[in-house]
This record gives sequence, structure tokens and C-alpha cells, in this order.
Amino acid sequence: LSSSNCIAFLPPQRRSRKMNAVMVVFLAHAAVAAKFHRHATSGVVKEPWCEFNVMPNPALTFDARGLSTHGNVIRGSNLTDLQNALSAAKVWGLNRQWQFKVKVTSGYTVPLTFGFPGGNGFFNFTVPPAASDHVIELTELVKDAASEASLEYRGSHPEVLSEHSVIFSELCLRQVPCSSFPGCVPSYHYRAKANSSGDTFDQCCEAVMCAGTVSCTPATQWEQYADFATRMGNTKENCCTPKSCTADICNSTQSTPKSGVGLLGSTVQECCNPLYCADYTGCSSSKDEAKLPDNNADGSPRLGSTDEECCNVVPCSEFNCTSADGLWTSPAEPTGHGHDFSHCCEPLFCANFSCASTKYEDKVNAPVQGNTSDRCCQPIFCTNYSCPKTMVLLANPQGRMGSTDEECCETKLCKDYTCSDTNKFVKKPLVVEDVSSGTQIARIGFTDDACCSPVYCRDFSCHSTKWTTKVSSTDNETLGSTFEECCDKIFCENYTCTTDYDGDGNGTMWYKRVDTNAFRWQGSTDEECCHPVYCSQYTTSSPTKWKRKVQGSEPLLGSTDRECYNPLMCDKFCGCDKANKILRPDANNTQGSTVAECCEAVQVTTTAAR
Repeated sequence: LSSSNCIAFLPPQRRSRKMNAVMVVFLAHAAVAAKFHRHATSGVVKEPWCEFNVMPNPALTFDARGLSTHGNVIRGSNLTDLQNALSAAKVWGLNRQWQFKVKVTSGYTVPLTFGFPGGNGFFNFTVPPAASDHVIELTELVKDAASEASLEYRGSHPEVLSEHSVIFSELCLRQVPCSSFPGCVPSYHYRAKANSSGDTFDQCCEAVMCAGTVSCTPATQWEQYADFATRMGNTKENCCTPKSCTADICNSTQSTPKSGVGLLGSTVQECCNPLYCADYTGCSSSKDEAKLPDNNADGSPRLGSTDEECCNVVPCSEFNCTSADGLWTSPAEPTGHGHDFSHCCEPLFCANFSCASTKYEDKVNAPVQGNTSDRCCQPIFCTNYSCPKTMVLLANPQGRMGSTDEECCETKLCKDYTCSDTNKFVKKPLVVEDVSSGTQIARIGFTDDACCSPVYCRDFSCHSTKWTTKVSSTDNETLGSTFEECCDKIFCENYTCTTDYDGDGNGTMWYKRVDTNAFRWQGSTDEECCHPVYCSQYTTSSPTKWKRKVQGSEPLLGSTDRECYNPLMCDKFCGCDKANKILRPDANNTQGSTVAECCEAVQVTTTAAR
């Protein structure tokens, strides 16, 4: 047994005579014990179980045989390497959260206690009797400096581990992965960083932005908030504004509103049930008003509920000659019948259109027919205009339309302007980059806003859901390092709860907390400023058309059919045959789960004699 392989025992001043005797016996039997590894030996980690491990040599194994109470399992240069690695990590410190993992194999039939020193110790654990690759996994707060870190035998029975080996392998010492950090809240604003570890918000959390995370689709039902590009969120409710079905969408003779509360949509197909000419009975058999075929030429059902839509009569006096291209106008006294512009309308000609404007001139080779500036005229751009000596062209003259000083020129430049207060403002650069031309041009303007940059308190971060940066317009030397000194409170009175689209304080998922004379709610999140509304408290008034959504681990929020229920569509209804009826032709676009809602009588079609 060489001195380099000996297990480190307590310092001489801490050894008892009895312990020294045990050491002598132990050394005498060294030859027998040599079959066990008493020093760190190389091994292969069998599984990638410790990402972010700071152990310098995680593949090494260590044997505790020969240790007395408080003896170090990791010794010599291996212990120095570990302590240096923890110091270099910067995040090892008192009361910081770390994780320790190890696999232990013990030849003892009694439990053994190990742990790290510091205070009353930490990462303390017990190796069970006859352990075989027993996994120890602990997550605790650090209680000692990196320079004192060590894994030691903390038991006293036996006082010396002289009889058997206790093998430690696959040692892992790390900060907990950020995926386990609970502080990235609210979850719809922040998420844990990938491939990172830590125990603080700054280490583990990153903002979740609406852009790139949420798609406000379909566009007919959702639209982006104005600040979507910079807004935090990961749900449609946080990032998008719903487009609710309104009565005017179905305000036509070809559709009627669908039943249900909180339906989303901005098209007839989403919000309305069609009205079919097949159901219209108002056509007479005289005066050219015979009923048109129930289907269009392409086989689609003919829609409508009026004579004009379902009967064979369209007088030109009722034909709309307004077209998107502006090529037609209604005659003074329309006569006859027709179905297109050429039969019922009069053309408009560019020859009769005036391009009277400082931004347009008559187009060369203009088309014969037309009645708009875009069709009959060509634009005049400032790039060809010469400004007086006291003025300069406005930015992007090649894309700016006009032919006057007012339209094309700017009279003042920032180089001639002095900021109103040098303690509050600093001069912006006198030239700016013109992106379109790639050249530098003089900065235009003659006000603080145009020529000067305000000086703000920038050394303190007011990042919080309850605080916001204080904007100072009178003092550019405000000192402070607390929220109260440098920040303004964010009060809930200015916060609109998610789904409170009309701003009355009552949303379908949240409703506003109420301030009192003695207390004002502070915050800028639903949790801080609003009370939740749970789907469990809402019941639909149309149970045959809606089915309650299944609630997951988190309670569902909402108080509308759309939020709390899934629609029941007639195309899934199978009861029409039993009622001697057939499924409605529009069953895939009709809600219901009853014969009355989803079925119609079988109709016998006969051909009238001509």
C-alpha cells in the first residue's frame, strides 16, 4: 500500500488512541484490502444523466474505505480541482440552490451517512445497507464556500470504514436546470431558457414574445394587437384581438345569424346560416317573374330571399353601376332589364376626367375609359422639383409626390438649432442615413423632439409587473437605486383584463378588481388586477348545439359558449333516418344534435309542364 493511495484520515490532533490502533490494524491488512480500489479510478459514465455538471472529472470513481468520521471522499488534486471549478462557476454561493447526484455501492450491511460540511451540513444523505449502484439525488441550498466544499463521511458507526469498500461513481454537482425553475411567471409572458441552468429569474427566464410564437389565425376571427411585434404573450387571448360576429355581417337577404354566444368571425360563412331560394315562395308566374332554378349554373345552391335574387327579373333602374375600377356610371333615366354594366350603365372616359392637382398630370397614352387619378393621370414626384436656396428637399423625394415648396421642401435644419435646455437634452447627430439612397443627409427639424435626445435615468431597471420607468421632464440627474426612487407604480386602474374587449371591466375570462378609498390595486397582469371567471360556473343556453370542453390540469377560463364548449355539428348527427328524414344539405355548417335542428323532410321534385 503506497502512501499516495492511502485514504486521508483525521488530522493528528483529532485522532484518539483507539483510532490510531484501528489504523494500525487497517494497514496490517492492506494486502488483503488491495483488491478494492482505494483511490479514484477511471470509469465510463453509462448514461447522460447530469447536464451542466461542474465536476472536473465526472468519470472518476472514489472509494471511502479507510475513512474515519469527517474524512473526505474526494481527496488530493481531485478535491482541489473540484473547489477551483466551483469558484470559477461564480454561481456557487451561500443559499444558492444546487443539485447533487451520485451512485453508491456499499459492502456494509448497516446504513452510512455522508454529506457536505458547512453549518449543520448540507447534501446529507444515508447510503442504505448493501447498496448497489444506489442513486442519491438531492436539491438543497449551499451552506459553505467553494474553497471549503467537500464530500465527507459524517457517520460514527463504525468510526472507521475499514472492513468494506463504499464506491461513489458518476458524481454530479450542478445548478438545477432552468426547466425546473418555477419563477418564470406569469407563464404567458416568460418561459425557461433552453439548455441553461440556474436558480434566479435573470439566469433562467426569457420573455415570450407574441411575434414568432402566436399566429392570429384565422385572420377572419383574430387580428394582431397594435403592439404585437413588441408584446409579450404565448396565447391568442394575450396577443390577438378577437373579431366577434356582429349582426351587420348577416344583414342581407341571403343569410341569417347563427345561434350561440361569443361566436368569432367576420365573414358570412363563419357567422351566418344561408337563406336558399329553394325555400323562397314569393315569385309569381306572370310578368316575367318565374322562379329561377334552385341551383346556379355551377351546381351551387342559389342564395336569396327576395324577388330580385330568386325570381327572373332585374330592371336596370335597380342595377348598381358602381364598380371598383370606376369605369361606369348610372344613366340619368335607366330603362330595360340587364345583368351587367354594358347593358345598364354608361362608360366614363379619361378625356372627361380632370387631373387638376399639384401631385398629378395627364397620363401619356391614357386608356380611353376611366374616371380615377390612378387610371387617367401620372404622379409628379418631388425628385424633379427645385427648392429655393433657403429650403432643402424633404427626405425620400423620389417617393414623395408634389410640385410645390409646401409639398417637397423643408426650411429648417437641426445644425442651426440649440436645444432648449442642455441639462435635459443632447444634440442628435447633424446628419442621418437616407436608407433609400444610402447617403447621409442633414437632419431636418427645429424643435427639441426633432433635433435633441432627452436624458433619462438609465442605470436602474424598473423591470416588474408592478413598476414602470419614471419619465422625468425636469431633471436629468435623478439619483436612486430602488423602485420607489426611480420608478412609477403601475396601477390596475389602467389595466384591461384579458377578454375585456369593450373596456367595461368585465371580460369573459377575467373581471377587474375594484379599488377602494384606502387601497389601490397595483400590477399589470391578469393575476394581479383581475379575478378569474371559470367555465365550471358557466352553462350554455343551447345544450343541443354545444358540448362542454374537457378540463385539463388547469381550470378552464371563460363564460361563453366558444370558450367553454365545443360546437356540435349536424354532420355528426345520425338520427335523421329514424325520423324518416334526411340530413340537411348544409349539415357541416349547421350546429345541432336533434332531428329538428339537423333534419329535413324528403322532398319529391316534379317537372312542371311548359
